[in-house]
Amino acid sequence: MPKPSLDYLFNPTSIAIAGVSPDAARPNLAQLFVSTLRNFGFKGEIYPLHPSGGELFGTKVYTNVREIPGPVDYVISAIPARFTPQLITDCVAKGVKAVHLFTSGYGEIEDEIGKKLEGEILKIARKGGMRLVGPNCMGLYNPSSGLTFAGDFPDQIGFPRQSGSLGLISQSGGNCIYTIREAAGRGVFFSKAISYGNAADLNETDYLEYMAEDAQTKLIAMYIEGVRDGKRFMQALKNLAGKKPVIINKGGNTETGARACASHTGSLAGSAAIWHDLIKQVGAIPAGSISELVDMGVAFLKMKVPNGRNTVVIGTGGGIAVQASDDITGAGLDLPILPLEVRKKLVAIYGTEAGSIFRNPVDAPPMASVEKYVEAVKAIAESDQVDVLILHCPFDIWAMVSRSLPLRPFIETVAVLAKVIDKPMAAVLHYDTNSGSRQMVEDVQKKFVDLGLPVYPSIQRAATAINKYIEYYERLRGENRLSRVSGSKRKAC
Repeated sequence: MPKPSLDYLFNPTSIAIAGVSPDAARPNLAQLFVSTLRNFGFKGEIYPLHPSGGELFGTKVYTNVREIPGPVDYVISAIPARFTPQLITDCVAKGVKAVHLFTSGYGEIEDEIGKKLEGEILKIARKGGMRLVGPNCMGLYNPSSGLTFAGDFPDQIGFPRQSGSLGLISQSGGNCIYTIREAAGRGVFFSKAISYGNAADLNETDYLEYMAEDAQTKLIAMYIEGVRDGKRFMQALKNLAGKKPVIINKGGNTETGARACASHTGSLAGSAAIWHDLIKQVGAIPAGSISELVDMGVAFLKMKVPNGRNTVVIGTGGGIAVQASDDITGAGLDLPILPLEVRKKLVAIYGTEAGSIFRNPVDAPPMASVEKYVEAVKAIAESDQVDVLILHCPFDIWAMVSRSLPLRPFIETVAVLAKVIDKPMAAVLHYDTNSGSRQMVEDVQKKFVDLGLPVYPSIQRAATAINKYIEYYERLRGENRLSRVSGSKRKAC
């Protein structure tokens, strides 16, 4: 297959970083880009740039991009905005394919000088046939090529080196970082990600069209504050409908939010209601927050598509059961009473319903007996009136009931269930009041992620994501049916 048009952006063979400090003892942001790329495993050449020259990490610091002996595909600029016109001019002369402008001070500020400067560098780049990423953005992330703007994941600062199938397009650098870290902690990894800022040249539609063609990307998530060309953007989404799911969180939906967008990336934000309706009309999926964006990524990439909305919650506590009922039905899922034959099986397994609830939600704590818990969940899953299972694990209650909470048997129990249950299943792990239960959640979440389970921090978030997941495929199946009916009518004519 031919490579998508912007593939050179995500797979450069050489990178120059402008603005490094030649003094390793006095690092700056440009120097951080150099060390990050080296540590992350970028396979190409890395060229530090600074007007005074020198040496950094045993590598020559070049005074100008034109001085570099070999070809340069990509340049990261971490120099003050006022110096960038000359840098862009030099990059054009060198034959650089693209420049990422990390620094701010362009069209996003109220000062007209910033807008004029952005226009100037854009004119130079376009005249020379070179593309710009940003300005005012973090840049690109592609684990398969060792391209990143944050270091390795284990140090809790950077990103994972593991590749996945989720493509992320984010106008905000901070939201881009949060999404990648949060998703990775829940077992969802990225094909590629882009923080694109002001979008003076390459914009959200360019990246969307690229992700549409990228074979590694199966699902696309977007955080946008505004679009450069609404008609082209909507057409790109229409073209993707039914081919790849696109989840969109739109920022700046209130008057104050829109004002923040204008000062953040210079974007003009539109009405929330209009955006929501337009996104759904073209077959994309609206997300109400960045957290929901991640939640839906977990559902799409970690869960089988449910056949329906009949959901059973298996957890602990009467009051929690009431709240779970409200959360499930409020999100759009159904919470039917378990069929009588299933309830009889549960009574037979536990010997009595005293101390438990067998209607739905089901109060059958795994700590009482892991063997009985497995039998109970299997009995529920075998019912043809059950579409989705949610295992609810409230760690605050468990920690209060038992000072030495037996986590290992519980984890082993769920590991057995993950192998034998064929129905879509998710785990909700939450804590509310103490650091001890928080640590339990972190330990168990890692184990569950390794099992391939979708994991959520609350029933409400799980239900919302799963319902939208079902909605997407219902709409897709409906459109396919209409298309087949319409086609058969045309043939008959």
